[in-house]
Amino acid sequence: MTIIKPQSKQPKISRYFILGLVIVLILVIVYLFTSINHKQKAIGLHVGSQKNSLKILLEASGELKNLPYPIEFASFPSAGQTAQALSSHAVDIGVLGDASLAFALAGHAPLKVISVVRTRVTPTAVAIVVNKNSPLQNPEDLIGKRITTTKGSVGHYLALAVLDQLGHSGHDAEFIFLQPGEARTLLANGGADAWSTWDPYTSMAELEGNVRVIASGEKLFAGNIMLTANQQAIDTKRAQLSDFTQRVTHAYQWVNQHQEEFAKLQAKATGLPIQVHYLSNRHGQPHVIPIDQGVIDDMQTSINLYVKEGLLPQSIVSKTIFDPSFNHTQSEQSQ
Repeated sequence: MTIIKPQSKQPKISRYFILGLVIVLILVIVYLFTSINHKQKAIGLHVGSQKNSLKILLEASGELKNLPYPIEFASFPSAGQTAQALSSHAVDIGVLGDASLAFALAGHAPLKVISVVRTRVTPTAVAIVVNKNSPLQNPEDLIGKRITTTKGSVGHYLALAVLDQLGHSGHDAEFIFLQPGEARTLLANGGADAWSTWDPYTSMAELEGNVRVIASGEKLFAGNIMLTANQQAIDTKRAQLSDFTQRVTHAYQWVNQHQEEFAKLQAKATGLPIQVHYLSNRHGQPHVIPIDQGVIDDMQTSINLYVKEGLLPQSIVSKTIFDPSFNHTQSEQSQ
């Protein structure tokens, strides 16, 4: 007799069940990817500059449209305060000059220059001016005189560089450190013999016609403006910083093609006459340049002068200040 054992029934898995499971898995993966991507995009940038200059620039050029991350702008009255905010991580990236950067680095601030904007240094872009009726006629006449400027500014650097070129130092003149508006008033009232300043204040003085240039920064100042980030931002927000520097590159390209339009927008934000900004833009022709050996050497020249003048406790190797890894993204966008 043949005994037939009953076969155990295997549960049938419906193909609809499998299809549903696949769909659920796909939805979960899409959700996780979207969630992670959204969180990454939501990590925004905190940007600092003097008198909101970067915000004005990017808004005017349309470069704040379609941002894949949020940006918060902070406005500071001076580059020194921008450097402090960078050092304390209150902002991620900001605009600094060589002096404010050097002084911050002397205090061991973890900052790096990731992009450089070059402005043309015309005879009046950065200059030492005197009242039109002043007896001072040439740079040599500045020895022993009262020079007003903003401490740690490009004006301060120019005055020191002029004195150094003459074989003198900052000790051979009397410096009166004030903000530009106060310095301008002091010169007009005779409280100072000369004012060492920069655009747009030189353009303003040029339009008013009450002063004349006694020394120019044309061959003494490189004209570099540095977009500087703290190391923490570079480590955690590289994609945002890369995108931001590209937008700045585009913005300056737009400015040079729309100088008058930009001047009107600047005037609305600053309260200065349109013609002042127009002259400044026409003189400056700002554009982003790669970080190369020439830029590094320019910074070292400035550092060496500050050390010589006793304003920095020790020298800084300028090569360590720059991060050229952002160069390629900017060069791609400028093509």
